Amino acid sequence: MNTIISGCVRNCEMYLKNVFENIKKIQEIDALNVKQIVLAYDESTDNTLFALEELKKEFNIEILINKTPLTNERTQNICKARNNLLQYINNLEYDVEYMIMMDFDDVCAKPMFTNVLVEVLAESALWDCVSFNNERYYDFWALSIGDFQYSCWHWNDSHKVIRLMHEYLQEQLNEACANYIECDSAFNGFAIYKYKRFKGCVYKSRMNDCTIFNVKNVHDKYGVIPTAPSYDCEHRYYHLIAKKNNEAKILICKNSLFPMYTGSHVHFLGV
Repeated sequence: MNTIISGCVRNCEMYLKNVFENIKKIQEIDALNVKQIVLAYDESTDNTLFALEELKKEFNIEILINKTPLTNERTQNICKARNNLLQYINNLEYDVEYMIMMDFDDVCAKPMFTNVLVEVLAESALWDCVSFNNERYYDFWALSIGDFQYSCWHWNDSHKVIRLMHEYLQEQLNEACANYIECDSAFNGFAIYKYKRFKGCVYKSRMNDCTIFNVKNVHDKYGVIPTAPSYDCEHRYYHLIAKKNNEAKILICKNSLFPMYTGSHVHFLGV
């Protein structure tokens, strides 16, 4: 088994020490055999790049430095960075069994519950991708589940839709007999993939590249009106195309991998 840890890094200097303490824990899991950490770096206003260069003295890190200007659309920039990571992994000379995609900011900076990841790996026959619950789940933009397929931010009352999604997610988690619930897309800052089931898939964030979503059920049930934005969360396409083309099974683990999240993403979402 070979595992690559990957992620996008920009203005993360203050969190890197703690994130890499968690990466040390991941490296200690024999079932993973972490070969390398591959990071896509975008120009930062802090000392992120210097901090990464210092961490290279201890960790096997490959830094993919973006030298092209960033756009005004954040998801487009992240989409490009993630695809650069995939391209690098595709060109490796050895087979990759697992890819971990994780955030390198405060989302993954608190001490990780490594036993949860070990338990998920022991049940690898059940899944092709697993992300994790949190006491304060925040990543509703990447989430597609049940009737809620369309982006939470692309309704006339987004905060209402987020509240509805939160209620639905918690109901599913509470009612599930197994340790997982199935979804169409989820990330929440950390996910592990069986890489071969996602090979050939890419990240896209332009809405005209994405699946046509059925919004009628949500509109009819809750009275909210979909809008027509130009962009979406890049994770959604990556997961949906893997389900469509490769029949990938995408699950959310009921257990939390990290302590309750209290950072800026929660405030941004207004929940």
